[in-house]
Amino acid sequence: MNLSLDIIESNSTIRTLILEALRVELDRTMQKSATELELKIRPLLSDALRQEPEYNSLKSGKLRFEFGIPDSNAVDDVVEKISSTITINSFPIKISNAGLSGGFQLTAIKTDDINGITNDSSAIVDDTARGYSLPWLEWLLFRGNQTIVQNYSVKIGPNSNSRTGNAVMIKSNSNWRVPAEFAGTATDNWTTRAIERLEPIIYKLIQSIVERNI
Repeated sequence: MNLSLDIIESNSTIRTLILEALRVELDRTMQKSATELELKIRPLLSDALRQEPEYNSLKSGKLRFEFGIPDSNAVDDVVEKISSTITINSFPIKISNAGLSGGFQLTAIKTDDINGITNDSSAIVDDTARGYSLPWLEWLLFRGNQTIVQNYSVKIGPNSNSRTGNAVMIKSNSNWRVPAEFAGTATDNWTTRAIERLEPIIYKLIQSIVERNI
């Protein structure tokens, strides 16, 4: 028995129908993947921040004593707040002459986000007894090697007047600034370095999750 088929649709119509079917499926895949990626990348950023030298120093080292952070749990609170700024949105899949186009947009630590975090109580040491506030996170991330307190330096050692118990600021011929090995600027600081090291891991994660969801 011989069969013959006549295709009554044009090639362009068939192409459009195929692309539309693929578009719907890929759009679903991208939206599902975006939600999953956001949940997975946030803890990755938390880990990346904790692996930077600033974290250990803030928790129990030089930076904690220099900034006078009385409760080091504030550092973990800051880490979680920074990580929570991660958002991933999927662009709707569209049909074009070249085929299908779309993708993801990952944002983290936008200007409004970091301004809010640096002004949060966990990122500021309030010394009500002496009547001043120390915005330690803002200093760490943005002030570089700028002088912050003139004619003072930090003396490390046990002291009953210290907020941390191990450092006080004293009159000095020198000026106090963030220790050079940790001093950050808007384009090069604790957070930017953590994200930079995390980027190749994020790319691989996006690829694996999208491939699994297709």
